[in-house]
Amino acid sequence: MKRLLINLLLTGIISATGLAKSDTIPSFINTASNRIDLNQADWTPLKHKLQNRLNGDTSTIRVLHIGDSHIQAEFVTNELRRLLQEHYGNAGRGLLMPLRLAGTNQSHDYSVTSTQPVDFTQTRLLKLPWPVKPGVTGIAAQPAAKTSLTWRTTIPGHNIKNAVLLSDKGITTAPGSDADSIVTDIEAGQTVYGLLTDNGRPGILYSARGNNGACFNDYLLIDRFAEKTQVFNPDLIILSMGTNEAFSYMTDKEIERSVKDLVRLLHSYNPNAEFLILTPMECQKNRNHGFRPLSEFYDINLRNAEVARIIKDTATQINIPVWDFYAVAGGDGTSGKWLDAGLMNKDRIHLLKPGYELQARLLYDALMDVLP
Repeated sequence: MKRLLINLLLTGIISATGLAKSDTIPSFINTASNRIDLNQADWTPLKHKLQNRLNGDTSTIRVLHIGDSHIQAEFVTNELRRLLQEHYGNAGRGLLMPLRLAGTNQSHDYSVTSTQPVDFTQTRLLKLPWPVKPGVTGIAAQPAAKTSLTWRTTIPGHNIKNAVLLSDKGITTAPGSDADSIVTDIEAGQTVYGLLTDNGRPGILYSARGNNGACFNDYLLIDRFAEKTQVFNPDLIILSMGTNEAFSYMTDKEIERSVKDLVRLLHSYNPNAEFLILTPMECQKNRNHGFRPLSEFYDINLRNAEVARIIKDTATQINIPVWDFYAVAGGDGTSGKWLDAGLMNKDRIHLLKPGYELQARLLYDALMDVLP
């Protein structure tokens, strides 16, 4: 695989400090580009399902978001989930993952803890070789002894009435009690990937799966990945990657092929799902190329613009809707403006929490232009 992994830069935990949340859109945002290009895709079934929900039926609309480190911390998806659920109804938290038990960073709106002090064998998608195989979530946590895991949500309305445990023993139903937590018993050596939850009410059920350092083709390394996504029964699949491709040695053709392959396989197992692809915004690279000590100087990663173009062009070729965040964020030269506005992390690759929340609100506005 032609890849230069810059783990020091691309897998860091995102800081939650910065500009206070505001509905004011900075002047450098290209609002004229803030639209979903449907590329001749027919979203009529999705629109009908959402309109029926607004009309009072009891349907659940399921979203599956697959991405990289921009998604793993879930600052984007937590805000987008909140906005969509406010509009269409709250069906619950969706996917919870034992990311901290797997040795990596996790969203702050839920916790997964072991009731016994046991060691866990940890697998992460980009940390090879894998000590145990990852599941559909791209991670795995395997206890050395029998234990119980407590899965707890912290956002009102994300109580757990129904739950499905994802592990190497298959998909098993875990009894919920319409509370904010649930306990699952885990055998020694049982490999846990996640817990799919809902609150038993109609609305949006938004499950996000991001893996630090991931490219489109990394998800194809997971055994039967596309087939396993059927457990989410998605109505909409969102794919947002590209940053790591821009730091890799992948050629244009390799990136194009990886996008096509992932979409083709996901569609083959989820034929009723609609798709949406996001491009990455401009970022910068340290002149020491991620090695310590870091330089005090950064340059714009010009490859990011090329990767965004490849992803957008590929989506157009295969008639998949695309949201061009590269253009919406301001296009060429915009990363410095996001940094100066307190929206971008000091690594100049990731955003701060307010930046991700701004991205989510922009995407929500674009979605609302094409959805009821």
